[in-house]
Amino acid sequence: MQKLNRKNTEIVEELLPQIEKFIESRETYIKALEKTIELLKREIEFKSKTTTDFKDSIDEILLIQRLATKISTSLNYEDIVTELIELTRQIIPVIDCNVYIYDDEKRKFTKLSSRGSEYLDEVMETYIEDGIIDYVLREKRSIVLPDINSFEERNFIVVPLILRNEGIGVYLVHTSKKQMEFTNQILLLLSILANQTAVAVENSRNYNALLKTTEELKLTQAQMIQAAKLAAVGELAGGIAHEINNPLQILLGHIQLIQLGRDLPKRIEIVKEQVEKISQIVRRLLNFSRKVPEDFKLEPVNINFAIQEMITFMSYQFKYNDIELTLKLDPALPLVYGNKIYLQQVFLNLMINAKDAMPEGGKLVIETKLENGNVIIKFSDTGVGIPDDIKDKIFEPFFTTKGAKGTGLGLSISRWIVRKHNGEIKVESQQDKGSTFIIILPLNPEQQI
Repeated sequence: MQKLNRKNTEIVEELLPQIEKFIESRETYIKALEKTIELLKREIEFKSKTTTDFKDSIDEILLIQRLATKISTSLNYEDIVTELIELTRQIIPVIDCNVYIYDDEKRKFTKLSSRGSEYLDEVMETYIEDGIIDYVLREKRSIVLPDINSFEERNFIVVPLILRNEGIGVYLVHTSKKQMEFTNQILLLLSILANQTAVAVENSRNYNALLKTTEELKLTQAQMIQAAKLAAVGELAGGIAHEINNPLQILLGHIQLIQLGRDLPKRIEIVKEQVEKISQIVRRLLNFSRKVPEDFKLEPVNINFAIQEMITFMSYQFKYNDIELTLKLDPALPLVYGNKIYLQQVFLNLMINAKDAMPEGGKLVIETKLENGNVIIKFSDTGVGIPDDIKDKIFEPFFTTKGAKGTGLGLSISRWIVRKHNGEIKVESQQDKGSTFIIILPLNPEQQI
């Protein structure tokens, strides 16, 4: 028994160093494992924070993109400010806010939106007087100021609106967010939103300026057309007077016969006819001479009838200048959807030009027909023709070959009118042989030629 115990003791003593070494190695392994776990824990925390930060960054990018999209599609100040406020509320709590833009003409800041309380306006005025707004715009940096009139901790954020490195206004926000909670990241995000708003303000200003310029151009165009029209009426004055004088002479003769009591019913009927003739001439002249409307209203137009009305004004001129007029008007010509007053201006301009091109007399053929779904109107004269070197210039504004007699507006305005009908006007001419002006009009201005 003693021998067995001694044997066991020897075995234990022999194994003890190995056991101690094994325990020591396990302890080292456990410590290494604990260190690895700690590193993994830190890595997980870092990854989690990075993921959160990344998500926050994505949210901020989407926020900015949303405002940019809204800005690019809206030209209304109220809509822009409304969207800006909604986005701001996703960043900080908002009590009140508005955008104030500096008006160079009024030399003061004006509210961009009808939003905002009187208190906010009063604070804005105070900040202007104290030089705070000037400082923010000069330094191009946002600042947070305490609301000294509030019992609770509230603050005002003054954010500059920067456009091409120039301050054009401020975004003033009243918030319940505590001052110590503001971070540079929040202020940066508000600055980005404010600058996007500055871009929107300029876009809206440019759009409104463009609208104003367009309206002024429309008014100028109408005035030019009216000037050309009155010039044409002035040129026709002699012929119109002759057209009225003829029935007047007939009237006088029959009135004298009526006074003598001869054939009263017949004489009275003739007088009525001549009075109606004069009335028609005057009515047509007044209709044609009335002020050109700035709007371009369209209605069905009988082209043949519109041409014949203008011939009424020109018939004496043609006879006096020994011009033979031939009409080839298609009786089946469909109505054109257009503006009769404007189109008659074109027809009269071309008739006057044809008359002026034939000082020694000649022939004028006016033709209408339907071709390929379009109405074709031709004015062909046997006049002096147009030299090749100026053929491309005749439709330019103020270009004239008539010297002091011409305004240089007739053909330019005629082309403008035809194009307003989505039509086309062109000329074919040979010097000393004559010219043909061709007008192509779609039945409906919405269709393409």
